[in-house]
Amino acid sequence: MNEDEKLPAGSASCDPMQQRARELAAGALFCALGVTVPILFHVFGVGRVFLPMHLPVLFGGLVLSAPMASLVGFLTPWASMVLTGMPPLPMAIIMCVELAVLGGAASLALRMRMPVWAAAWIAIAARAVATFVLTLALARVLHLPPNATGLASVAAGLPGIALQAIVIPVAAYPLIARRRT
Repeated sequence: MNEDEKLPAGSASCDPMQQRARELAAGALFCALGVTVPILFHVFGVGRVFLPMHLPVLFGGLVLSAPMASLVGFLTPWASMVLTGMPPLPMAIIMCVELAVLGGAASLALRMRMPVWAAAWIAIAARAVATFVLTLALARVLHLPPNATGLASVAAGLPGIALQAIVIPVAAYPLIARRRT
């Protein structure tokens, strides 16, 4: 039996270089989805309410390593801003940090053997705290209007938070369950 026959292509025991290449490709896919999914939501005028960029980043956080998930979260708003003009500054600054927290927290919580739904909810809560703190800090520094304060920022995204908390764990569960067995 040669070396190729010993390990199936999707095996967790594959060559580390192969694993890294797969994770980079998956990270690029989630970043690309983070740019394209918001375009679809904005066509229907619901992008700001449903936080569409958060969906692929949270999903990525549940299937990627913490460093890669955080990198996807950090780069996605910048890639979207360069390619589509959205989100504008200063929102892009806030979003790069909050999405890095979202992806990284989901990955770390899942690696601690938490259930998928708990990992997603913890990541969403961590992201909300990051959003609140960052928005308050930037509002003071940039002299933003009062409606841009942290609480208003988090509250405006409640429908999107509900969507993330329900849809993403359900969608990611089959992939995660397969990996855990």
